[in-house]
Amino acid sequence: MKEVLRLNPISPLVDSVFGDKFKLVAESDAPVGIMVRSFKMHDYEPAKSVLCVGRAGAGVNNIPCDKYGEQGIVVFNAPGANANAVKELVLLSLLLSGRKIIEGVQWTQSLKGKGDEVGPAVEKGKKDFVGGEIFGKKIGIYGLGAIGRLVANACAALGMNVVAYNRTVREEIAKELDPRVKIVNSFEEMIEGCDFVSLHVALKDNTRGCINAETIAKLNDGASIINAARGELVNVEDVKAALASGKLNRYVVDFPSDDVLGVDGIIPIPHLGASTPEAEDNCAVMAGKELVDFVENGNIVNSVNYPSVSLERSGAQRVVVLFNKVDCACDAIKAAIENAGVKVVNSVCAKGKATAAALLDIDKAADESLVAALEAIDGVAKARLC
Repeated sequence: MKEVLRLNPISPLVDSVFGDKFKLVAESDAPVGIMVRSFKMHDYEPAKSVLCVGRAGAGVNNIPCDKYGEQGIVVFNAPGANANAVKELVLLSLLLSGRKIIEGVQWTQSLKGKGDEVGPAVEKGKKDFVGGEIFGKKIGIYGLGAIGRLVANACAALGMNVVAYNRTVREEIAKELDPRVKIVNSFEEMIEGCDFVSLHVALKDNTRGCINAETIAKLNDGASIINAARGELVNVEDVKAALASGKLNRYVVDFPSDDVLGVDGIIPIPHLGASTPEAEDNCAVMAGKELVDFVENGNIVNSVNYPSVSLERSGAQRVVVLFNKVDCACDAIKAAIENAGVKVVNSVCAKGKATAAALLDIDKAADESLVAALEAIDGVAKARLC
């Protein structure tokens, strides 16, 4: 039975995927794979036996993906598996930012012990917690990944005026959107005149600090910002200034840091976006399936550092070759296989931005000398038989 090392608690539902071929363990000297949630792996050195890392979630900031790609370790994530959970938190955040619910609840709790005076006190004091509705308000959705699409559709169903921007909009994305969602051509166009903005993009050089004094100025007065993506997308000091001036009403962030705590108008949520049993189950199952398919067949689906590649099995054995550069050197690979006295009956090669992968089915079983010959080829990070 192959061992898969877990660096965080993982939903036991993954056992339904692993069956009797794989075992999830807390310690292992030679695991074939690793499953992780939030464990920071940048200073972690995987065992040489590790073929892949399965992130039971979408974000991979805690994993050195480029470094692992150079070593021939495939990193998978689970895009969309926690999308509904995050969508629901965003909808809650919209309501919390539009109305002074948290403040009202805290004040009401302070009335404990007043007996019959509670009712009259509530009627007298509730005026201090008046807020606005979201119906008919304009919301900008930045990013139309799995979560962004669900949020956009939900907001449209709630009667909001939804505008959305994504750097590229594939046909299948557009088809999944409610026809009431308006897709615009730039972030600047999207944010103009919004009452709410919800962020759903990855943290990159071109998105870091996208919410700043300049972009906040384009919002309607009293607007609110929902950030369930990454804290660094927002310039916190600019947000604080806008809250103090009244330009912004609320900033809800699911990635708290010291600089957002204790600030009037900022609602810090302790990273609860995907913290539901349903989301954790879905992420574990998806990542587990990706890991099993790769270990057993070499197929790559939802990798963040290697291109997608799949091949229906044929022949007696499969050769998996991972390249730490885009040039996949297929001719050299096939020559090494022929020199081993076997023939390729089917093959596929895929190139990514910095890596490449090849799957080759051969007519009869080979031995580890073929693996050694393949790994001697320039650019080959890892080769194996399965």
